[in-house]
Amino acid sequence: MALSMTFSFCPQAKATSPVAQTQSKLKQLDTKINNLRQILASAHDKRGVLNKELSGTEKQIGECVQKLRSIQLDMNAKERKINELQASVNTLNQQLSTQQQLLASHVRARYQMGEYQPLKWLLNQDNPYKVSRILTYYQYIIKSRQQLIDQIDETRKKINENKDKLHKELGKNQRLQEQLTQHQQQLQQNKSYHTTLIQSLNHEIQTNQLTLRDFQKDKDNLSRLLKSLTQQSVVQSSKPFAQMRKKLPLPVQTEHRTLQKMNQGVTFFADEGAVVTAVYPGKVVFSDWLKGYGLLLIIDHGQGFMTLYAHNQSLFKHKGQMVHQREQIASVGHSGGIKQNGLYFEIRLRGKAVSPLDWLS
Repeated sequence: MALSMTFSFCPQAKATSPVAQTQSKLKQLDTKINNLRQILASAHDKRGVLNKELSGTEKQIGECVQKLRSIQLDMNAKERKINELQASVNTLNQQLSTQQQLLASHVRARYQMGEYQPLKWLLNQDNPYKVSRILTYYQYIIKSRQQLIDQIDETRKKINENKDKLHKELGKNQRLQEQLTQHQQQLQQNKSYHTTLIQSLNHEIQTNQLTLRDFQKDKDNLSRLLKSLTQQSVVQSSKPFAQMRKKLPLPVQTEHRTLQKMNQGVTFFADEGAVVTAVYPGKVVFSDWLKGYGLLLIIDHGQGFMTLYAHNQSLFKHKGQMVHQREQIASVGHSGGIKQNGLYFEIRLRGKAVSPLDWLS
């Protein structure tokens, strides 16, 4: 399993000391935190811009809806007016038809009665004045009815012209309504797009905030470990660790010696609860749970050498205790989030990882 972060474990107060190395790691972590804060600030700014654009889009949608409502009301009024004009036209058509029928029936009746025969009236010598009056009367009746018919017909034409004009305006309103409806649909699409972007940004911000919180926790853990390491004294051994190349015993005994190189160390796969032993005498400088390492034990062997034992099931030694070579210090487990039981083992020289396989027998 890959570790979430690496530490430098060496008590020497030099550039390569664990203090300097850990301070360097802290600086790197601070850089990550600052970068993440800048990303968050940028995301907040972008979200602000998107919210402003979304607000503008929603206002445009509101205005568009208001215009559509106004147009619809105007169209309804025009349709009512058209219906009223059509009713007037129908009434005038009826009046015109009635007048035309009356005129026709009047003329037919006079012909049938023989009264409307100019030659007969001229030959009638009984009362020439009467004939003249009758002719004048009938001419007046016919002219009056014809004038009425002409007025009705003229009124009907004007109403039809107004109706045609209203139909044209109604068609214009319908086209405008279609354009506004399309514009409203486009605005709705823009709104959905902005809403989706804002939701995505909210998720990104939330994720980065959680990551920032984890970084801060890692920084706190590293700071506490740095403080602890600065307080440790160098443990001097009668036989220098540097002379133990290819001579150190395995930290855990496995039946098939199953191991795997991982990151800067090696993992020994073993049964849960298997005994973990110190590979060399020294002083326990860390014995606790640490993110990415689980239950972790670190031994300072002096002269810049340290060994690290991670993902244990249980720790048998406490910080500050002295241990002997092959002394039991922990039991194999899978703490720290790994899925398979195993001991993760590292050797550090002045904060720099060295290959454990070059030192183990």
